[in-house]
Amino acid sequence: MSKTVLKCINLHKKFGKKEILNDISFEVEEGDILAFIGPNGSGKTTTIKCMLGLNTINSGDVIINDYSIKTDFKNAIERVGAIVENPDLYMNLSGLENLRIFKNMYNNVIDEDIDRVVKVVGLETRIKDKVSKYSLGMRQRLGIAQALLHKPNLLILDEPTNGLDPEGIKDLRDLLKKIAEEDKIGVFISSHNLAELESFCNKVCIIKSGKVIETNTISKLKKGISNKYIFEVSSTLKIKTILKEKINVLTDTTFDVDADREQIAKINEKLVKERIKVYSITKEEASLEEAFLSKTGGNQIV
Repeated sequence: MSKTVLKCINLHKKFGKKEILNDISFEVEEGDILAFIGPNGSGKTTTIKCMLGLNTINSGDVIINDYSIKTDFKNAIERVGAIVENPDLYMNLSGLENLRIFKNMYNNVIDEDIDRVVKVVGLETRIKDKVSKYSLGMRQRLGIAQALLHKPNLLILDEPTNGLDPEGIKDLRDLLKKIAEEDKIGVFISSHNLAELESFCNKVCIIKSGKVIETNTISKLKKGISNKYIFEVSSTLKIKTILKEKINVLTDTTFDVDADREQIAKINEKLVKERIKVYSITKEEASLEEAFLSKTGGNQIV
């Protein structure tokens, strides 16, 4: 059974009379990569700051590795690595010099730990270069190396793909998958890049107006959102005259239709009767973005 490394319990946060977070609850287990998503202003960054002890909590609690962030902050935060937006780095120093500075902030981190994290993030050939010469993606990797120095089992990232090019995003995605799978680190990641999150996260928590709408695995979240089926046929030339259903012709041999299982069977029967060969019928799975829009009533992430 996997260990729960992070548990938010009925989290409430107010600024003055305005309630920003209302009863926020979710969990992250070791090896999980949980996507924390919601429209701008929904409370994502406030939640992260409460989790890290940067904001006070009005009621509820955050439990990290069985320790309360409110009553035992030192033990709770001891095995947490975090990057809130961009990592803080000394640009005129080398990557190695940056890591040596952060090493001195911990009691039990040794030089071998620097070698370990440099290898994990793939910066061996550039670690002695000045950070000012790094690409944004390399800086993000160095930031993650810094966050992994003290062997945390929970990594918290706020918008880590901001400004990254496609190659940088892919590198970050591969890195997070690797450390979650191999080192059993729980990863909590807040981002607006839903297409990327879908490619490597296994769980998702949707927040809207300071409330959790749903927490689930990504596959379960998307289930039942779309009823779209794609037909591959011999020809779509006469399809619109044969079928009364609202269809969308994609190519000379494919079209899609939004219908339930019984309707699909009847459509197939009509096509066969009209001597149109049906080669395949495939149910199209909803994307994370489509599931998100369905759950939030069309509130887009911008």
